[in-house]
Amino acid sequence: MNSYKRLLLPILLVAVALSGCPKKDPASSGDVAGEQAQRPPVEPTQHAEGDAAYAERHTREGTERAIELYEAALAENPERADAKAIRVRLAVLHYGLGYYFDRAESKKVKMVHFWAGKQHGWDAMMMDPGFAGGIERGEKIQEAVLHAAPESIDAAYWTALNWSRWGQQKGLLRVAMDIPKVRGVNQWILDTGEDYYKAAVHRFFGAFFAEIPPFAGQDLERSLAHFERSVEMFPEWPENPLNQALFHSPKVGDRETFERLLLWVLEQEPPEGSPYRFEYMVAHADAEELLAQIDDLF
Repeated sequence: MNSYKRLLLPILLVAVALSGCPKKDPASSGDVAGEQAQRPPVEPTQHAEGDAAYAERHTREGTERAIELYEAALAENPERADAKAIRVRLAVLHYGLGYYFDRAESKKVKMVHFWAGKQHGWDAMMMDPGFAGGIERGEKIQEAVLHAAPESIDAAYWTALNWSRWGQQKGLLRVAMDIPKVRGVNQWILDTGEDYYKAAVHRFFGAFFAEIPPFAGQDLERSLAHFERSVEMFPEWPENPLNQALFHSPKVGDRETFERLLLWVLEQEPPEGSPYRFEYMVAHADAEELLAQIDDLF
């Protein structure tokens, strides 16, 4: 996942622009066995063939087939009842192409994927009346999202993630322009449903507070608190300790924890019938890459 770190570093180095933002401790949406924790990262759609292809997104063929089917369905009827769910799934699929399947390709290739994912996510967000109303009133994205319904967490997360990745490929100036939006959306997710997608927002803030420079508010204790919260909530999820190893351990010179966490990740396999085969596959690849670089990192 070192490629992930190389992508994220520029966006965090300009976080000095946010140094005036108030600091907040990790928030809780309540019982982690509650509604948000039980929600899947994406809602099912009414497109059975598309959903079947989506279930194979751990393969490039499955990803591309699902994109083809979903985009054709929207082209035929953009107002269909499950349009929001389809758009969120498209945001996930395009992100997978940009981050994993085409990770060795040029910036231009990855930008195409991330921009498509961002646009699908944005279209899903604009189907939320509260958010759309704020945008139409001229509010900033980080203000408009405060009016969104909790059910729009999935659209908000995948919009912000694709948008940030696109900006990282575009360049430092674009990053500086977009980071307040990305952080604002993630703060809303933290306040609304910290458990979404196995505590993804804690992974974001864990990385954020580790990577920003000391003069801009680096806080390694706060970073670790976010990572520990993610593991506390979802101890079986490989991406949580993986991100702690990637972003926090090198900052504090903890080679032992770094190696222990990554070796644990490599031992994990998705449960039978799990919809997360893609995530486990990516986590294994990232852990192997990081372990191969351990002597350079410590």
